[in-house]
Amino acid sequence: MAATITGPADARRLMWEMSLGEFLERAADRNPDKAFVEIAGTTLTYREFHHKARQAAGMFQERGLGRGDRVCLLLPNGPEFLYCWFGLALLGAISVPVNTAYKRDETAFILQDAAAKAIVAHQSLAAVAAAAADLSPDLTHRLLVTAEDEPSPVDGWVDFASALAGAAAVAGNPEVSPEDTAMLVYTSGTTGHPKGVQVTHKMYVAAGQGFAHWTAATPQDRFFTCLPFFHANAQYYSTMGTLAAGATLIVAERFSASRFWAQARQAGATV
Repeated sequence: MAATITGPADARRLMWEMSLGEFLERAADRNPDKAFVEIAGTTLTYREFHHKARQAAGMFQERGLGRGDRVCLLLPNGPEFLYCWFGLALLGAISVPVNTAYKRDETAFILQDAAAKAIVAHQSLAAVAAAAADLSPDLTHRLLVTAEDEPSPVDGWVDFASALAGAAAVAGNPEVSPEDTAMLVYTSGTTGHPKGVQVTHKMYVAAGQGFAHWTAATPQDRFFTCLPFFHANAQYYSTMGTLAAGATLIVAERFSASRFWAQARQAGATV
């Protein structure tokens, strides 16, 4: 497995004993000019995505966010989710994805339970995000992802694209332990309120490496998903499996029973 799957440069180390920042850097070093992800009309190579993640880290760092800070992501499938996830991981900060079907009270519960200091929301979800944010006293930063043809963000919100474009990329990999929490994934289907599950860096790395191993994936493979990024499946298997294999990830906005097989064929999906 070690010969074909992304792992640490030092072969004496355990394969999965890496932070997400190191794992992404290793994947980018192996396949810098290969397409990593095709999503929402955007295609990014491994090199380009690595730079965007470091830029996102710089954007959050400029706002005083760092190790252990929680940032809620109320975002549909798009490159911004990936930028935030890996950018925050580079700093040792923690992403907290929120189900995009949640309304004010459900979203506010997660913001409060996670003691989130920031939220990144999509303009299509701005009303819910703003109402929930107003109920969350720990929140100090609000960033809004807007469509290219949409007006500037509402008062109190920072335009995500502008903030990202103006940020200096973080150099190298800040010191982050593989044991550190990378994300709080809130459960569903339980009684009472959702519970935040702590997912460490090495759990993500091991899941991706294991999935690439089980599927015998190679850099020639094309991983297709239509599952939401706020769900563990699209994170552990689709995204991390792609990085582990050095493959390409194709992401649809949402699941459609009538269009699924046509989308898979159009994507040239092999996994």
